[in-house]
Amino acid sequence: MKHVEHWHVQDNADWLSPETRLWHLVRGPLRQRLKLLFRLLWGGFVQALRLGLNARAGDVAYLPYPAPMTLCWLSILPSRWRPRCIADAYISVWDSMFRDRGMGSKDGMLSRAVRWFEGRSLRAASLVLVDTEANKRQITADFELPDGKVRSIPLVIDERTFRPKSSISLPPSAKMRVLFVGTLVPLHGIDVVLAAAGRLAAASDIEFRVVGDGQQSELVEAFLRDGVPTNFTWIREWQSLEDIANEIADADVCLGVFGGSAKAARVLPFKLYYALAAGKAIVTQGNYSLPAGAPPLPAMFVATHATDEGVEQLVAAIRRIASVPEERYLLGLAARNYFADHLSCEVIKKKWEHVLGDY
Repeated sequence: MKHVEHWHVQDNADWLSPETRLWHLVRGPLRQRLKLLFRLLWGGFVQALRLGLNARAGDVAYLPYPAPMTLCWLSILPSRWRPRCIADAYISVWDSMFRDRGMGSKDGMLSRAVRWFEGRSLRAASLVLVDTEANKRQITADFELPDGKVRSIPLVIDERTFRPKSSISLPPSAKMRVLFVGTLVPLHGIDVVLAAAGRLAAASDIEFRVVGDGQQSELVEAFLRDGVPTNFTWIREWQSLEDIANEIADADVCLGVFGGSAKAARVLPFKLYYALAAGKAIVTQGNYSLPAGAPPLPAMFVATHATDEGVEQLVAAIRRIASVPEERYLLGLAARNYFADHLSCEVIKKKWEHVLGDY
């Protein structure tokens, strides 16, 4: 965006370090949690103060995630004195804490306080950005935002890191690597992946790699206690973006999410952006959402629940891709073209030009 004609872009954001994990606000030692909370609120206050003092007529401020930490301070100002802000909501803090991770009762005092805080903050923005149309509908309803206040545009990734280093070609008839990357939370459906891996444990032509840790790590631990399949590897340690890019580059098939019809059906996670950019065959649940204007994904779809039927569909999809290399090649080629046409930085730049043209 620094090179958009007629716009001057200045970066004044108080960026968090790449190692920051927002879920540490509700888990871990109390001292760590308080330190992170103070860091977020103080950083938000400083950014709000800068905006209030330095914003000029015609300026538009983009607030990166988590935008509510800055907007909460701006909401104190009368609306006519607030700078125009476009807030990146990405995923709702309240939704992630109380719907996704089940940190407490959705009707409890803490839940109500976080929901009120986030709703008040988002209403102080001129525009709220989310990643999919389903999330747009959900966040509008959850926080009673006015019609037209929320738009969905694709997420931004460093596509150069994931771009194939050579042209996509027909894979050799060697062992096929199936990769699952993600935080082990219910959204991702690691239970479905493990069940499928268990049923394919004797498949000499298929290799599973799971990269990630999190809330449901005990499911992987239990799976491995029953006897580690020779074709299964779990990488639990934190991986850099470059490490993840290398894992995806070495994979033949990338798995998406299998968490069912709740939050999993409202997102297009980063890992699928990565797999699409890398030109990989994708298997994911059929219930999903996309940014406005994007056509259906070029992927192989399975059921959205952890039943025997859902697991069998995943097993059948993996077996089919393993036995038909041409289909794997075509899925990968379609994925790379899809990313270039609908999710790439060039596409996002044009969408931002439309957004800024309205503000």
